[in-house]
Amino acid sequence: MQRWSIGVLTLIAFTLLLFPLSVQAQSDEAFIIYRQKLMRANGAHMGAIADILKKKLPYTDHIATHAQGIHLVSKLIADAFKKEITAGKTDAKPEIWQDWEKFTAAADAMGKESARLAEIAQSGDMQAIVAQVKKLGGTCGDCHKPFRKPKEESYKRQQ
Repeated sequence: MQRWSIGVLTLIAFTLLLFPLSVQAQSDEAFIIYRQKLMRANGAHMGAIADILKKKLPYTDHIATHAQGIHLVSKLIADAFKKEITAGKTDAKPEIWQDWEKFTAAADAMGKESARLAEIAQSGDMQAIVAQVKKLGGTCGDCHKPFRKPKEESYKRQQ
């Protein structure tokens, strides 16, 4: 019986060596990097839509897919920002956590407008698409203005 207990303890100790405690307690930097990737994904989708429209690229049928991508990312934003982190290489303002309901409502609005863009894009009606892209872009600003540091205060300028 004692040998079995020592074997179990050895196995547990070996497992802990293989999987450091960092798996359980991630650094703030890891959360920040993940959040930034979500935001960059949205920016990439919005940029692609803008390129299609402004440069008259023959990919108008791609707009719905980009809008769906934004919609999917919008569902992750609130969860990704649950942990309050305002220090370090982040442009997140404390107002996110001070007005959590407004922040999550802004993410939800982006999700709603991006889903609507995906629907409208299926029609091929360019006037309606452009109008909806503007609405979607407005939701980005509705979140950036109150919850993201302005460019002059960005951590990127302080490096």
